Amino acid sequence: MEKIRQALLVFVLLCAASTASAQVVVPAGGSLALGGGSLNLSGSSLQISGLLSLAGGSLANVANLIIGAGGTLDAGSGQITVKGDWSNSGNFLAGSSSVNFVDGVASSQILGNTGFANVSFLSATGKSYLFAAGTTQTIAGLLTIGGVAGLPIQFRSTAAGQAANINLLSGGSQSITHVGVSDVHAVGQQLAPNQTNEGGSGNATGWFAAVINNTAIPANALSPLGMLLFGLAMLAGAGLARRPGLKA
Repeated sequence: MEKIRQALLVFVLLCAASTASAQVVVPAGGSLALGGGSLNLSGSSLQISGLLSLAGGSLANVANLIIGAGGTLDAGSGQITVKGDWSNSGNFLAGSSSVNFVDGVASSQILGNTGFANVSFLSATGKSYLFAAGTTQTIAGLLTIGGVAGLPIQFRSTAAGQAANINLLSGGSQSITHVGVSDVHAVGQQLAPNQTNEGGSGNATGWFAAVINNTAIPANALSPLGMLLFGLAMLAGAGLARRPGLKA
């Protein structure tokens, strides 16, 4: 009971201290444990410079989530929903948690290197997600990217021409619909292998179907040797078609 009382007191003080700036702060040296509880930020930002532990709890309606240097977010098996930016300069302990990025602003920045257990990027408005150039987001479990027809989600680097990286590990899985990619590389599993780049400008290494002689081939349909032989066969066929008296 005493631990619960202390946790509630810390929470009340943090909220009262942050009303003016619309930001909840876990200060350096401080700690807050949600247990199985839920914390609804109601559109406020969350700055973590100490320790925040979710266990099986949840963080809802977070505007911007900032893990400062020396800060730790121990997500456990919890759920986190973020409408704005994600900035990680500290420690994110993913556990088996899920982080869900949703609509709320036109674009969100994903800053710093983070290892996620499960992460989703969702939008019904064509939202842009900007990943810091040179950083890598690693996903061990499920990667979900859910745009809608006509308003695809856009994945971009924060610096045009300089790639950011998405690494879906070999044991992970993906559910991806309606996404455009510009200057973001897939450095683990091939991503969206049966789809096309919807609105992205390219430099999307590791995404979508391979295109050979204007024919889209799902990148996971052929082995590297198979793709080489297919390409050679297409070239040979084109050569025969150009020779007089021969039909390919």
